[in-house]
Amino acid sequence: MTPGGQREKGKTFERKIARILRQRWPGALVRRASQAERAHNPDVFVEGGPRILQRLWLELQDSASATPTWKLAQAVRDVEADPRQYARGEHRLPVAITHRLGSRTVEATLNLGDLMDIVDPAQIHAEDGDITMSLDGFLDVVQRGAERCTGSEAT
Repeated sequence: MTPGGQREKGKTFERKIARILRQRWPGALVRRASQAERAHNPDVFVEGGPRILQRLWLELQDSASATPTWKLAQAVRDVEADPRQYARGEHRLPVAITHRLGSRTVEATLNLGDLMDIVDPAQIHAEDGDITMSLDGFLDVVQRGAERCTGSEAT
């Protein structure tokens, strides 16, 4: 595939993931980062909507030989290089969203500790290990975490 073709394939996948997020959370502003923004924003990011969504640093890859572990490492490096300061408990959560060409499944890979932060940070703490799950399963977990946070913010 030509370099321009790779870029177009990447844009198409980013649009697909942004559309999935918008469908799941219609009140959230979901954007693709421009080339100029890529240094300080993930491929797709959320402004507004549930706070947990705004914390996700999504690195995307649509490839014949997807490398979720490598993309997660890239997301971790990008989060570590982000010059912005975040309040305690508001740090960015690196997630690799990958798709292997020819597969029906889109997967989310993240550190188990970050997943536990989404699920219930006050109750569970995990230090190490990565986990891969379907994108739908991951978004279900994020949605439950967002609903839990919204419920606790109302009290």
